[in-house]
Amino acid sequence: MGQLNEFMRPQARPARSWCNQLGGIRPSAVVILAAALMVGGVALAIKSMAVQDEMRANYEEALALSQRALETQHSSVVLLNLQASIARRLTQTPSLSSTPELGSLESAMVGLTAKLAQMESVRLSTEEKTRLVEMKRALAEVGRVNELLLGASRQNDIALDTARQFVALSQQRSEIFENLLSDLVSAVSQRTFESARRADHLNLVARYALIAFSIVTFALALLSVGLTLRTLRENRAVLARMKQLAREDALTGAVNRRGLEDALPIEFSRAQRSGEPLTLVMIDLDHFKRYNDRRGHPAGDAVLRGAAQGWLKLLRPTDMLVRYGGEEFTLVLPGVDADHAAQMIDRLRAVVPDRQTFSAGIASWNGTETGTEVLQRADQALLQAKKAGRNRSMVAGREPQVTLPLMVA
Repeated sequence: MGQLNEFMRPQARPARSWCNQLGGIRPSAVVILAAALMVGGVALAIKSMAVQDEMRANYEEALALSQRALETQHSSVVLLNLQASIARRLTQTPSLSSTPELGSLESAMVGLTAKLAQMESVRLSTEEKTRLVEMKRALAEVGRVNELLLGASRQNDIALDTARQFVALSQQRSEIFENLLSDLVSAVSQRTFESARRADHLNLVARYALIAFSIVTFALALLSVGLTLRTLRENRAVLARMKQLAREDALTGAVNRRGLEDALPIEFSRAQRSGEPLTLVMIDLDHFKRYNDRRGHPAGDAVLRGAAQGWLKLLRPTDMLVRYGGEEFTLVLPGVDADHAAQMIDRLRAVVPDRQTFSAGIASWNGTETGTEVLQRADQALLQAKKAGRNRSMVAGREPQVTLPLMVA
């Protein structure tokens, strides 16, 4: 805990001085300003969306009305063409009965009336509804004239001049209808244009407001990101150090018992997938209690520290050195069998300070054991090495044992 406090204490001072360099901005003021800008931006965006929806609705109505007006205009053109054809016929023939276009006149009127009724389904303003009523009235007058003309043609009891007058009157009313239809389409188009103009005006205001909002927000974001990144870096450094302290032995720099418990399942899973050997070694410094009693605990700590640091330099990056407890260490050697592990241990003996010796027990995973079981076999081999005279390595389950000569003190 003391090391953790020493690590964290210098980190707080630069953060405070950095905030002072920024003018001592209070987080509450930043939050309030950001919230106000956000609310204003959201309100403006909602208003802009409402105007956009209104403009879109007007465009959709104008499009629907234009489509129906185009269909109505087409039917009106058909009627006008029939009327013109009838007028030409009446200048060439003395009888209505010889005018075949009269038969199509009634069906053209029916189609035009139906198209006009469809236009009533579109949402219209009061002025536009007035024009639509006038169109219906003009169409009704065209219908009455055509009915008189058709009735007279069936009975053949109308003078030719009167028939021509009826046709001219029908054409006149049809032209009035056509003009009213054009006026209605123009009125709807004008309404749509006005809506679009209002939307453009609001969008212009919203654009400048959003630009200002974006600039201020960007500045606040930079400030916030800077503070956040600095805090995250400090937190990551603290967390990394805490994680390191949680898995590292403070005296030797080796992995502690907890780190071993976390790493063993991973190493066993990796060995199972790859099919490569995995060997665990238990190491115990010989007569270390006697050494502590004779030289003192500081000297004993120096031996432990020096041995661990020397071993770490000789081991591979994939190997793991663990301080199992007291003067006991554990080696996790992935991809190494028992014979190669024994050779590696021989190289480790030369770097132990003050010519201190150690005993080692070696156990390779058989593919079915748990980590605890392999450690137990390595520990049993270590006990056998101690019983055999110490300063030697023993492979679990292997006879004869490998004995190394004692080093002369």
